[in-house]
Amino acid sequence: MTKQNEKDAKRVPELRFKGFTDDWEQRKLGETFLFKKNNTFSRSELSFENGYVKNIHYGDILVKYNEYLNVHNNSNIPFVTKNIPSNFSSSYLQDGDIVMADTAEDETVGKSTEISSLSSNDRVLAGLHTIPLSPKQKFGSGFLGFYLNSNSYHDKLRPLMQGIKVTSISKTNLKNTILQFPKELEEQKRIGKLFIKLNRTITLHEEQHRQLERLKKALLQKMFADETGYPALRFKGFTAKWEQRKLGDITRRYDNLRVPVTASKRKHGDIPYYGANGIQDFVSGYTHDGEFILVAEDGARDPKNYPVNYVNGKIWVNNHAHVLQGIQGLANNLFLLNGIKKINIVAYLVGGSRAKLNAETLMQLSIKLPSIHEQEKIGQLFQSLDKTITLHDKKIQYLKQLKRGLLQKMFV
Repeated sequence: MTKQNEKDAKRVPELRFKGFTDDWEQRKLGETFLFKKNNTFSRSELSFENGYVKNIHYGDILVKYNEYLNVHNNSNIPFVTKNIPSNFSSSYLQDGDIVMADTAEDETVGKSTEISSLSSNDRVLAGLHTIPLSPKQKFGSGFLGFYLNSNSYHDKLRPLMQGIKVTSISKTNLKNTILQFPKELEEQKRIGKLFIKLNRTITLHEEQHRQLERLKKALLQKMFADETGYPALRFKGFTAKWEQRKLGDITRRYDNLRVPVTASKRKHGDIPYYGANGIQDFVSGYTHDGEFILVAEDGARDPKNYPVNYVNGKIWVNNHAHVLQGIQGLANNLFLLNGIKKINIVAYLVGGSRAKLNAETLMQLSIKLPSIHEQEKIGQLFQSLDKTITLHDKKIQYLKQLKRGLLQKMFV
């Protein structure tokens, strides 16, 4: 890929494949596309089980569908359950057609998906609050889907959006927007292919991330003892019944070392500053040094997924998180992390809108414990799993950031 001079920025992208130097073509959308008819079938008239005509709903474009939609293999596309009027046959979508959402509650109005991978048996219509577009000329597969969702094009759409709570764009305004695209079909193809591959890589990592989360959830269910005192799944060599103990008997609490500091008075540094929901800032200095479990005291954003964090090293903790440490030989901190997460803490909260977990209540909570050696093995397993999940999450964020950067630099 090569970078272009700033003086060429209005007619060529900042970044493009080597060998392409021509100015991009400029043309009105109304000159480039034919407008097809959409339907107004409601959600109640759609089903994932019945029907023979698939329906692209505007809400799904905004939430579910990527820029390039594989219709044949996507199970998220519902069918129309009612009979389709015969006059809609000319509006069935084809490969390369675009379906744009014309209504949304924010500036995602105009988000589009390019139809691809239709089989000979696929019948697809654009649904409620969509604008279906059919290109008058051949474009490289994927190019239009990614270009029409780029900031380069949406910057032209935003001034034309109407409404306050619900925003929309009209066909009349849409027709007059200016499109810019490479004259050479090969350049379009290479751009489309790059972004399709990037989307697939992101999707692959997201699916692996979901599988690991499901695996972790299943292991949490099976590797921790139920009311019988025995887990359904455990490491070889361990057979003893788990004991029920109170947190106050197996941990020490170091809340007395906590120091709250307002944002304006914090000195910036590289030590994580923890509150109820995790890291809030990075500061100079620390209140605790070692291996601890932090349990939200008050201010939990999601009480049903109660904030419990494992930390190891120097940290600064404010007065919104309890600080626990397993007593050596009795409780392993990595085991405690997941054991405490399994407790239904919501049932023990007090107070109104800012529910609180009192220290005395926390230390009275019960947890089932195996031997310290079995705890260590379980803790290490889940730590390894968490690290792998985190790596996938970081990879996903990196790829999405890369995609945003390329969308900015590869379109005019």
